[in-house]
Amino acid sequence: MIFRDLTANEIDARIGTVNEKGLTLLLYKDARCDMAILDETVGTERWQREHYEVKGNLYCRVGIKCETTSDWVWKSDCGTESYTEKQKGESSDSFKRACVNWGIGRELYTAPLIYIPAANNDGTPNYKAFEKNGKMTTYDKFKVTKMTVENKRIAELVIINTKSKKCVFSYSDKPVSNSASEPTKPQRTDPRNNMIVEVDKLVSEFAQMRGKTKAEVMSSLYASQNVYVNPGTDLSDFTLDQLQKAGSVLTKWIRKANES
Repeated sequence: MIFRDLTANEIDARIGTVNEKGLTLLLYKDARCDMAILDETVGTERWQREHYEVKGNLYCRVGIKCETTSDWVWKSDCGTESYTEKQKGESSDSFKRACVNWGIGRELYTAPLIYIPAANNDGTPNYKAFEKNGKMTTYDKFKVTKMTVENKRIAELVIINTKSKKCVFSYSDKPVSNSASEPTKPQRTDPRNNMIVEVDKLVSEFAQMRGKTKAEVMSSLYASQNVYVNPGTDLSDFTLDQLQKAGSVLTKWIRKANES
């Protein structure tokens, strides 16, 4: 069973971390998106979901009826509770994760590190931040306006600030076009030092989550096939491309750790 790729308007861009220099975003889909794709791909009467508990954890299994044999094929996964409605959040999360096992929205796990600096080089702000309870935060919202997926990998991504309507992030793994209409790519103009600081914070965060040292996390990062960096290389010696890939890998690790 092959499901279509997600479209830009089906994706939520949620804030991951915020500090005085910038913020990171994570990409999500919601349960309504999964249900709509199941309906349009297999039909409303050829899929079903069931929830069950195992050792205190809520699981969901999604079944799809085979066209040739009429048998039901199931794929399942466990959910994590939300900060608001525990039961509803855990139920929704387990359903979304089960749908990922079917391939719906799997491309979100290939997203680059989405880092938005507090301001551009000319001083123009990308969002309005303020301190609340000792931590930096923002009420600004962000929206994915363009996403191209190739072979289940995100190839192009454009995000705007919904209040200012300004493009604050643009990513492409395709050859750079000379077109004047193409959005400015923040990651090409941002000071590399900001990226180094952000990746270092992600290393520290994941190390704390897993009870490891930063050196151990870096060793795992060196071993990752997605980063392509020689063992022992300091973050300050990473290229911008390597920093982006390292941030993407770490964000994925942290995301999976939060979901487990």
